[in-house]
Amino acid sequence: MRLCQFLTLAAGFAGILLSVGLSPALAEQSYAVRFEGAPEGLEDKLKLTSTLDNGVRDYPTAAALRRAALRDIKALDDALQAAGFYNGRTSFELHSGEDKQRPVVVFTIEPGAPFRIVEYEILYGDEHDGRPLSFDEARIAPDHSAAGADLRDAQRQFLNFLWESGYPAAEATNRRAIANLDENTAHAVFTFTTGPKARFGDIRAEGLKKTNPRYLGKLKTWELGDQYERSKIVSYRDRIAATGLFSTIEVAAGAPDDAGVAPILLNVEERARRTLGAGASFSTSEGPGGRLYFEHRNIFGKGENFRVEARGSSIEQSLDFSLNKPLPSLPGHAFSNFEFSNETTEAFNARSIRVSGGIAKRWFARKLETRSSVAFETSNIEADGSEERTYLISAPLSVLWNSENDLLDPTSGVRTGVVVTPYVGSQTFTQAEWTGRSRVIFGGGDRFTLAGRGALAATFGSAFDGLPLNKRFFAGGGGSVRGYGFQEAGPLDAENVPIGGRSLIEGAVELRGKVSSNIQLAGFVDSGSVSSSNLPDFNEKFFIGYGGGLRYLSAIGPVRLDVAFPLDKRESDRGYQLYIALGQPF
Repeated sequence: MRLCQFLTLAAGFAGILLSVGLSPALAEQSYAVRFEGAPEGLEDKLKLTSTLDNGVRDYPTAAALRRAALRDIKALDDALQAAGFYNGRTSFELHSGEDKQRPVVVFTIEPGAPFRIVEYEILYGDEHDGRPLSFDEARIAPDHSAAGADLRDAQRQFLNFLWESGYPAAEATNRRAIANLDENTAHAVFTFTTGPKARFGDIRAEGLKKTNPRYLGKLKTWELGDQYERSKIVSYRDRIAATGLFSTIEVAAGAPDDAGVAPILLNVEERARRTLGAGASFSTSEGPGGRLYFEHRNIFGKGENFRVEARGSSIEQSLDFSLNKPLPSLPGHAFSNFEFSNETTEAFNARSIRVSGGIAKRWFARKLETRSSVAFETSNIEADGSEERTYLISAPLSVLWNSENDLLDPTSGVRTGVVVTPYVGSQTFTQAEWTGRSRVIFGGGDRFTLAGRGALAATFGSAFDGLPLNKRFFAGGGGSVRGYGFQEAGPLDAENVPIGGRSLIEGAVELRGKVSSNIQLAGFVDSGSVSSSNLPDFNEKFFIGYGGGLRYLSAIGPVRLDVAFPLDKRESDRGYQLYIALGQPF
């Protein structure tokens, strides 16, 4: 009964809305509009200028329709001229409706030939000695189109050339086209003011509280006395933004002095320097997990970053202290790290301490990073009732390319890298690892994502039995082969304990599809193989897991729920695995 009452009220309310005209867009218009003769690609733009076609209001009489059509004629003629059709002409006819048919307003477009710019003239509203007077001098090749948008683009290109040629105060003050209606040609005239030419001067920073101004000076992208170039100012601002120290950044050139030297005015607002954060995860193979971190940015005033992070789960607990110091002149940074970890897995128990330090350098707009370091680590490893103490010195060398556009939910870019780590000490061996991941977006509204990842690893210079257990490679778990327990997608001993290997192969593919603006469904297949040989062996048994998941696309990143199953289940394997975490798996 209540449902019937609700439906009756809803229908009555909708009828009231329509009757009082609160939602005219929901009612059918009392007339139709048609365009004829519009140039290819221009009809949609013309429709946007027509109030009749947009249905802004209804016109119940023929006289009202004619008045509205006459107003549209002026707007349509202006749109034709803006598109470069200076001889264009628009007319209309009103076809009265018969036999209860709606009246039709037919706009006839007579565009004529598109005009072509045959001459470009540059004028200055101030002194112009030494300034470029033609597009050729500015190395700009305009397309001679008379459309307003193309003339505006040509003007912007010339203005940018002035900014890059030492004129920080350059402005575009006027733009016009003088048409020759008999020849379908036009003469374009651009007017600029430039102010005096300038060279880079000192940086004058305001708003600094903790940050040392000399550190910001080292980030500059020019040398003192260089000719002013606006692109270098933009790059400088990007470098400052990349430090993460400031919430507001404004950079501009000041007025040049009599010698033509312009100070660079920097105005910033510093962010809070301390951050406390936390995260949580859960999986049936690893149990509940969490992390807590404290970060102190700019600790000594030169962009340094100190971080303490504690991680914990049923299989691993760790405490990590790290300090990064920017090296702007490299560009790159120096880093140091102290870490304590306790691993309690089916394969072994290990308590380790690791101390490391090194230098990283960025290349190619900071997308490529090379890193070298030296580390000392010692571990106490227990397995099968035996205990082993290891002491290792390593010198990891890595190359990483990262063009991804987001940390938790990248939609473009590639992340791939190689790490080679030689070890000496209790044992002598070298390990090499490659990882890579990317994705493609497709479908209407970028609805679908096809993502993939892969990994290869190898060990040289050590027999299988001589390789410490905590340096062996394992597969299985939420960050490896979903559907199998942690470390369990590989060979097991007689007691069903993972034994690991000297080499590893992993691969995964995942298809994601949005079902709403913040809900995404996923299906995936993961695979992995672990071998006792030193190089990856593609003839070894591959363990395959498959499943599906749900992603809630929150403001802080995707919240992920995955359920996975082993394709070839052994007696020791669970029937399924459940994973809950923040961020896409890859």
